[in-house]
Amino acid sequence: MGQKSEPPEFDQLYVLRLDGDGTPRGARFAILRDSIVSAAMDVGCRIMIRQPPEVSALARKLPLGYVLGTGKVVKLLIPRIGYDLYRQILEATCTAGIDKKTRIAAAVSTTVH
Repeated sequence: MGQKSEPPEFDQLYVLRLDGDGTPRGARFAILRDSIVSAAMDVGCRIMIRQPPEVSALARKLPLGYVLGTGKVVKLLIPRIGYDLYRQILEATCTAGIDKKTRIAAAVSTTVH
């Protein structure tokens, strides 16, 4: 059940992890499925779903991940990636999270009287 085509605008799911020896791995998936998320969690991946445009722009550089098996139990093949890309995506994710919290706090402060 490997993915054959890429979506035109964005991917639904990105996964990142470090192997036991510190090698970064990452992949993107066009389809958001419980089985893929569960398999990624089982191997200790950081899971990023529907990220903001600044994160997606970097994460689109990740190779496509492959799903082996069908049904509820699947196995993922997550390719090796460069450390710089791994670091850049994590930094963009943190920055996007801080920006989101700041916007929420600003919205709350202007609506609470």
